[in-house]
Amino acid sequence: MVRTLPISFVIPTMNRPDAFKRTIDGLMDKEYIPAQIIVVDQSLNDTEKDLNRSCLGFYNDRIETEYIFQEKPSLTKARNNGYKLCRHEIIVCSDDDVDVKEDTLKNLFNLMQNDNVAMVAGINENSGHSRTDLGYLFGTKSFRNRKIGHVTLSVLGRYPDDVRGEVETQWAMGYFFAIRKSLKDRWNLEWDERLTGYAYAEDLDFSYGYYKKAQTEKRRCIINEQVRVRHLVSNEYRVPTLKGTYMYVINREYISYKHKMGAASRVVSRWTNTGQFLLRCIKRERPMDMLRAQARCEKNRKLIKAGILRETFYE
Repeated sequence: MVRTLPISFVIPTMNRPDAFKRTIDGLMDKEYIPAQIIVVDQSLNDTEKDLNRSCLGFYNDRIETEYIFQEKPSLTKARNNGYKLCRHEIIVCSDDDVDVKEDTLKNLFNLMQNDNVAMVAGINENSGHSRTDLGYLFGTKSFRNRKIGHVTLSVLGRYPDDVRGEVETQWAMGYFFAIRKSLKDRWNLEWDERLTGYAYAEDLDFSYGYYKKAQTEKRRCIINEQVRVRHLVSNEYRVPTLKGTYMYVINREYISYKHKMGAASRVVSRWTNTGQFLLRCIKRERPMDMLRAQARCEKNRKLIKAGILRETFYE
């Protein structure tokens, strides 16, 4: 027997109809399904758009579906456009390349019956575990916060390597997490549309801001081992390496200023970027891109500090 839960899903997609279809079909082929799915499509050709629209439309008679076409690609804008149509208190932010496990929605729904829980972050079964402590040296993870989900001074989000039961978190990975509509609306939070494209920082920025608001009301943001997905990390589309490196460096600088993380954050970020440069040298993975990105960041630092991001920063 299929049971519909009062949950709204927001799924941006772009240029990968096969991964999108797998996600939607897998989500609907469960005992527990969401009452609403909102898709924001940014695909570049009509064939892919038609495939996505047809895939979603197949389920119109079972749940409420909404299809939005967004001409200019932007993950943050897509998230914002999708959330405007959410009708249910529990809102799931999902990527278009995830397999949701059989009991994940039921477990998520049960967890959020506790009004004190503001956010639940999903666990990716495909993620590897860190086998080195060098991250503590180069600031890519925090030793003090190693047992919880945390945001480092270098503006990187990290989950603990091993989640058993339930742990606190300061952020959530964008491939799958749930928030409360009432809190998002009351706190007047949106994805920052200055952060454009598909890169690392957009969901960290939103979820970290949401976490800080939750802290002021003594509400919990958690990772729970019963909320699991498989993030497939589709290879159908990727941001070009150099542009992605510019985003990786510059957007973290922007978030550091935006969230008032202090001068120590900028110092540690540069040390972390140095570590990434050395790692790329060892792996022979375009290490000079890191130097170019740091130079571009320094050149535009005053604008970034003032909250200004321009497309030319990434070109």
